[in-house]
Amino acid sequence: MANKVTLKPDSSTGQTSGQLLRVFNLVGWRDLAKRWQTPLLLFLALRLGLSVVAFAAQILIPVLPRAGTAPYTPPVLSYWSERLLGVWSHWDGEWFLQIATNGYHSDDGTAAFFPLYPLLVKLVAWPLASNYLLAGVVVSSGATLAVLILFYELCLREWDADIATQACFLLVAFPTAFFLMAVYSESLFLALTLGAFLCARHLKRWWWAGLWAAGATLTRSTGFLLVLPLAWEWWQANQSSRLQFGSAKTRLSISLAWQRTTGILRWSFLGLGLPFLALGGWIVYNDLVLGDPLSFFKAQANWIWNRHSQPPWEAVWRGTDNFFKLLGSNTAPTTGKLADPNWWEFPAFVVTALLFGITCWWVWRRKFALSYLLYFGLAMLLPLSSPSNKEPLLSFPRFALVLFPIFMVLALLGRRWRWLHYLYIYTALLLSGLFLARFANWYWLA
Repeated sequence: MANKVTLKPDSSTGQTSGQLLRVFNLVGWRDLAKRWQTPLLLFLALRLGLSVVAFAAQILIPVLPRAGTAPYTPPVLSYWSERLLGVWSHWDGEWFLQIATNGYHSDDGTAAFFPLYPLLVKLVAWPLASNYLLAGVVVSSGATLAVLILFYELCLREWDADIATQACFLLVAFPTAFFLMAVYSESLFLALTLGAFLCARHLKRWWWAGLWAAGATLTRSTGFLLVLPLAWEWWQANQSSRLQFGSAKTRLSISLAWQRTTGILRWSFLGLGLPFLALGGWIVYNDLVLGDPLSFFKAQANWIWNRHSQPPWEAVWRGTDNFFKLLGSNTAPTTGKLADPNWWEFPAFVVTALLFGITCWWVWRRKFALSYLLYFGLAMLLPLSSPSNKEPLLSFPRFALVLFPIFMVLALLGRRWRWLHYLYIYTALLLSGLFLARFANWYWLA
């Protein structure tokens, strides 16, 4: 493994934990742009490249009639507007636009979607003359830029600039990375998650970490799971402050250490309770406005998603069984928007599970942070614990996009075995173009 990047302490604050704050306060914009040159260029390449592919896909591939499940009436768009903006609001994107436009209602399924992303879309639409579609693209694009900068900073502090660059590149090459730019909540959720880890693991700003995690909780249900890895980071960070009664400290040293420990317990750990407040507020809203405190949970069981709570191994078993039944079938795969997604959902799960196993091994060898493994495992188990009846691994390729430790592991493996790096890049980019072409033309993907 490569050594961490070391940055000079900030003489004005006397601490290295405020490195990211020092970047904003004590260097010029030119230095900042130079430092973030890689994520900025990757963002521009992703934004322009995906727009070109989506535009070409609607010209070269037959476009299916609109097949969204949301109770949303899309605006009439011109030729250019449909190809440049409309392609990014397909499927779940229309649910977010429905909420941003008309709010939540108890009988239309909107409660299944958490509120922060559509709220931001509504706020951004106000100065854009209520163009909610454009606002959604702007919010997702801004959140994607934040994702790349925060992920770069996180990897830079863990390893070096080369690994940080590779990890960001592997992220944007992921076959479902185009969802970051779509009117979906993945980009916002991932940005808030990375911000929480950066504040907790490297800046030791526990209230800020809790605030980022609270935002993630209001974006997707998975955000609440951040409490556990962040609590682990807090525990690790404060081990040095705990009393060691067998040591040869003086009474004064023991007294100062005790005061410091109790102060930390009283204040910093409370910051990690902000996700509880966020989730509690969402439950209260569901109760007061939608008539049921668990509306957001029960909405997943309707006819659209048909998700139910089950042990995760049952979803894995049924997904495996469905995939091998397809392989053994003598009939051609179903075409059109209802093409069986088990063809790509199960392989995505297998690759993710393999990388999770490698992460477990590295954590056991103390070469990878346990908090990353905790997030990886919990965020992977949640969708497996609420599978759809017909498609137990429904949307797993999209859910895997926010499992950012995947790209850290791939970057480290790619440094050791370059052939693996190029195999991933070529395969992922080809699949990304294929998947985006399907999504842009109303074929179901994830």
